[in-house]
This record gives sequence, structure tokens and C-alpha cells, in this order.
Amino acid sequence: MDNFYKSGSGELFVNPIVANHEGLKKITEAQFKAELAARNKPTTNQLLRQLTQARKSQERQGVTINGIRYAGDPGNRQTLQEAIAYIEDAGLTEFPTWKDSDDVFHADHPLADVKDAARAIGARRSQLIAAEGEYAAQIIAGTLTDLSEVVWP
Repeated sequence: MDNFYKSGSGELFVNPIVANHEGLKKITEAQFKAELAARNKPTTNQLLRQLTQARKSQERQGVTINGIRYAGDPGNRQTLQEAIAYIEDAGLTEFPTWKDSDDVFHADHPLADVKDAARAIGARRSQLIAAEGEYAAQIIAGTLTDLSEVVWP
């Protein structure tokens, strides 16, 4: 059976190897676990950074238009805009060959689908940023302390 102790300076011990336990206060296992949990609890700034990373992860998933996935990461958003501009400038309505975000090639891919994907990614990103703002306010207020409670739109 383990014995749990806390020193006057707040250090925690399990079965300390000392001749006497002078200066150590015996605590219960529940108290010991609660102390550890409190010490390992992320700070507000850490939670906010984790929230932003979670939102960006959601963005990267992108959207699917007519069975084709378009990633939503910053690089792909830029690539979509460049591809749209190129095809429009060339006066075309289709990409002769399109490589999707899952590395699958498609012949005669419609420009309209790529435009729809770019708009859908923008709309999804906007929704995710709005949700991030709401959750960030809850973190700052102290009412959200566990990101497992976050549900993304």
C-alpha cells in the first residue's frame, strides 16, 4: 500500500525513502491525484494555443465537392486561387488535368467545381474562426477548461 505525502513547500512524495517523515504531511491518494491534476492543468494561454491548433486542423480537412476533396490548408487555398486565375485568364472552363488533395488525377475537371470548393473552404474557415472566438472567450472566462468539450461546426 502506498503512502502519500506533501511537504511544506508543496512537493509531493509517494513512499518517501527517508529515515523520518518530519516536515511531511500525510495526504490521501485522492488528494495526491487532485494535486497532480491541478499541476498538470494547462494554462489559459496553453489552452488558447491548443484551440487555435485544433481549428487549423479542422481547416486542413477542407471540403468535398462532387466527390473530390479540396484541402483547406493555407497552401492549398493559395493554389486554388492561382489555378482559378490561370484557367479564367486562359478563357477555359475546365482544367485539362486536375490533381486533387488525395493525389488522384481527374481529366477535364470543371472550373466551376474548383470555384465552388474555394468558396466552400472560405465559408467553412469563417465558421471555424467564429467558433474559435466563442470558445476562446469561454477559456478566458474560465468556463471552458477541457478542449474535449469543443464541437466544431
